[in-house]
Amino acid sequence: MDHVSLQRDLGAPLHHQIYLVLADGISSGRYGVGAALPTEEQLTQMFGVSRITVRRAMTSLLDAGLIERGAGRRTTVRPQLGQPLNVRAASVIENIALYGAETVAEVLEFDYVAAPDFLRGKLWDSHDRPVQRAVRVRRQDSEPIMHLTSYVPEALGRSFTAAELDRIPMMKLLGRAGANISGGEKIVSATLADPVVAARLEIKVGAPLLEMRSMMVDQKGRAVEYVEMLAIPDRLKLRLQVRDDQVAPLSLTSRPKSPRKPTK
Repeated sequence: MDHVSLQRDLGAPLHHQIYLVLADGISSGRYGVGAALPTEEQLTQMFGVSRITVRRAMTSLLDAGLIERGAGRRTTVRPQLGQPLNVRAASVIENIALYGAETVAEVLEFDYVAAPDFLRGKLWDSHDRPVQRAVRVRRQDSEPIMHLTSYVPEALGRSFTAAELDRIPMMKLLGRAGANISGGEKIVSATLADPVVAARLEIKVGAPLLEMRSMMVDQKGRAVEYVEMLAIPDRLKLRLQVRDDQVAPLSLTSRPKSPRKPTK
């Protein structure tokens, strides 16, 4: 990240917003275990704040057990406790298909970048080639429901445009390119909205979000899409049925919504 714009009118102190951005980077794997975080000077430039504000954010990360002081006073990411819950591949595929059928997408960013460190070599054909990165917000009845960031190998991404991604679900576009999704893996957890996501989802900074990270595999066994989804819990509900020691999706529905004032 070269620069992150903090929001001074969205209900959270600046140091807490910085904490949320960095904590999300740690939980998503952008900053791997043992990796050094940017220096205080780099963070002041990145967020456009004072050193005191950065130090308060770093103290919060330290208190949360997310970082530690390494050799030479370097700030590094600590190993995190806990293991992800494994869910049947069919659940992943069916759930993502439901997202596309019940919501309307708006593409906000669409470009080709070097694969992030945590994806390089895991996503097919991404070791030394760029990947397509697309950021979307999906809406239902004009209200934002979820924020999606997807990464797709360049060889597949070049087969469709941003305009097509606006109106056609990613799974269908990948299938059209010859990569039919046949399996996948999903990690479900919770996080808090950082300033960028909060503005796009029209919620307050620090609001709770449901986080789902999925790696999708095609019929040839290639990992062809990685997607990070951040959803507003009170606008989306995932219902699962436990049966015969397996998890099967029943439905993905929005909860009734109360009227909200437009965001200025």
